[in-house]
Amino acid sequence: MAKGRAGADSSNLVTSLIGGKSLVDLAAETLGETPVLWGRYFTSAASTGVVEYRHLKENQLLRERNIRVLPIARQTKRVGGTSAQGAADATLNAEDLILTFGADYLESLGGKFLMFLDVESTPPLSLSYYLGWARALSDHSLSYSRGAVTILPCVYGVQSDDTTWEAIASAAAQGVECHGVWIARWKWRGCHAVPEWNDAAVMPSTALPCDVLLWQYSDECHGGDGFDCNQTNPGTDFDAFIGQLILPPEIAIS
Repeated sequence: MAKGRAGADSSNLVTSLIGGKSLVDLAAETLGETPVLWGRYFTSAASTGVVEYRHLKENQLLRERNIRVLPIARQTKRVGGTSAQGAADATLNAEDLILTFGADYLESLGGKFLMFLDVESTPPLSLSYYLGWARALSDHSLSYSRGAVTILPCVYGVQSDDTTWEAIASAAAQGVECHGVWIARWKWRGCHAVPEWNDAAVMPSTALPCDVLLWQYSDECHGGDGFDCNQTNPGTDFDAFIGQLILPPEIAIS
């Protein structure tokens, strides 16, 4: 089986240093190539701390290395909640992303972008929450940006979390789409080069209503302040996928 393209994600700034090297440089060494994408968190425009994407510090390095930002919606403890909670969180997620990069700039890149809801299986994703979140994410991003930007709902989750995958399958049956899935199935702990893609290791037992776009195959490379290792699915359309992630602008937006 083929290998996909290398990707990374972190709860720390991509510019942070370990042993005098940035996370981006360490990832390139570990993965065997510069990652094509980097997952970072977007909770709300009011959120603080390094877990959240800090565009003034991170845009330049990612732009220079041609690394796209993969947005992750971070309200992990709430994803088992109600439709109203999902809608409220999606509103904040959408506004955060649009304010970070600017509606005009996002429109210039094509105007449609993926955002992955972070589900860690404790709690698993509820159908009600996903229905509220997915609907509001697309609808509010479109209205908030005055028609310039649509954010498309996707889900990150653990391969064995059947409750989560059943929720998005049920949502699809009700007409609420999932535009992609990112599977966490750690075959290794710590740093590991990109392995061969393995459907048996990656695919959940639940039939999914959308493509598996990414596999997170190992975690905490260089510890909790480092990054996780990922690869894109070589069986999907890479250009279509990467085109719905965000290459930061040349000049940081304040």
